[in-house]
Amino acid sequence: MPTLKEKRTIEPGNVKMKGSRLSIGIDLGGTKIAGILVNDCLDILAFEKIPVDPERRVEVVLQDIIRLGQSLLDQIPDQKQFSGMGIALPGLLDLERGMMIFSENLNWRNIEVMKYLRERLPVSLYLEHDVRSGAIAETFFGAGREFQDIAYVSVGTGISGTLIWHRNIIRGVRGTSAEIGHTNIEPNGPLCRCGNAGCLEALASGSAMERDAYHLLKEKVRGEVILERAKNHVSPYYEIVKKAAGYLGLALANLAEIFDPQVIILGGGVAEAGDFWLDLVKASYYEHLTGSQQLPDIFLGTFKGKASVMGAAGLPYLKEERAIDQKRTGYSDDTPPQS
Repeated sequence: MPTLKEKRTIEPGNVKMKGSRLSIGIDLGGTKIAGILVNDCLDILAFEKIPVDPERRVEVVLQDIIRLGQSLLDQIPDQKQFSGMGIALPGLLDLERGMMIFSENLNWRNIEVMKYLRERLPVSLYLEHDVRSGAIAETFFGAGREFQDIAYVSVGTGISGTLIWHRNIIRGVRGTSAEIGHTNIEPNGPLCRCGNAGCLEALASGSAMERDAYHLLKEKVRGEVILERAKNHVSPYYEIVKKAAGYLGLALANLAEIFDPQVIILGGGVAEAGDFWLDLVKASYYEHLTGSQQLPDIFLGTFKGKASVMGAAGLPYLKEERAIDQKRTGYSDDTPPQS
């Protein structure tokens, strides 16, 4: 198993573990696999993170998911407390068959992920898209608990979104609804990884800010460094972040005008920058809104960069409560859907 980049655990006798239902969430990203053990209040009991195989080999990555999941399972003192394990995956998924149809980050096509995992992990498993998983975390456990209709937007290396209507996920016919990151904001803008020019992701994401910093400084600067320096109004970092936040605010204004949610919640790694970044986004958002009617406010999510893995950990509890779209996800069955 790759060397752990980050690991935090508690002692098995911790009061938060005793008498609680426990679950595990696994989030597969383009560069890391995050795993988390939580109780039914989503208190973090253990957190581990490992790098993704640089060559993105399917079997190697899936074996790493299994080892990470088993490492967290081994920390549960009483397996009767265990409710299940949620898996959050990137890309285009077929939830009914448990397949990853395509992932641009991993360069995977038509991978039977859940079949592979179920044959090797003797636990109840639940699958969800990574950004949908983040939306689930915020809707049912985080900043969106008091709302019925939510637009969730994750801003990290890329940008994606999820619509929650009457506390149900709106997936769309092809399962790609609310892909706000690939809406065109600047027709003659920079090339996006999807092949189009001027997508929101190419203008407002963490990778967009890193690209702009490289063009200005002729050196690579990580997104978190750019944001930290921008907080101190260091040039050109402040200007880079302000420009990116301006594009995001414009896109969110369009989103609000089209869908009219109660609230917009922002998550993902860039949201870790906090109120400084949020204020820049909101300034652009309100500038581009029209009309005098009451319009949806924008909040930072509770879980920010950990939203996807937290949502994955919450999936077993939501199955029990029948709280999300049962037909499309299989949560209505006593056993998880078979691939």
